[in-house]
Amino acid sequence: MKKMIITINDNGTVTVSGEVKMSISEMANLFGIFYQTAKRCVRAIEKSDIAGGDCSMCSTTEGLKVCPDYYGLDMVVAVAFRVQSAKAEIFRRWIIKKAVRHDITATLVVPLQNALLN
Repeated sequence: MKKMIITINDNGTVTVSGEVKMSISEMANLFGIFYQTAKRCVRAIEKSDIAGGDCSMCSTTEGLKVCPDYYGLDMVVAVAFRVQSAKAEIFRRWIIKKAVRHDITATLVVPLQNALLN
């Protein structure tokens, strides 16, 4: 399986191609933050069981703990909402824009339970 990463151009265009598999250093480069900051965020997110990594590709041991080397889109999104940087802000806006559709019209459905009893 080919590893895919997310890129943010200088003009703010976010590119996601296929299934995302990114290392901690790639996430740090994506958001323009230090490696240790990204690693600390990833470990805190893993500790709280919000998101995890992909141990099927390869893993690293840190003492008695096995840490995955690659993470999916769920971890990238969680890190984006945890750090403060210009590129993280661009990515957060992109995620929200993709998640919220403005062309949906709401339909109100009112239950008519007793309408046919009369």
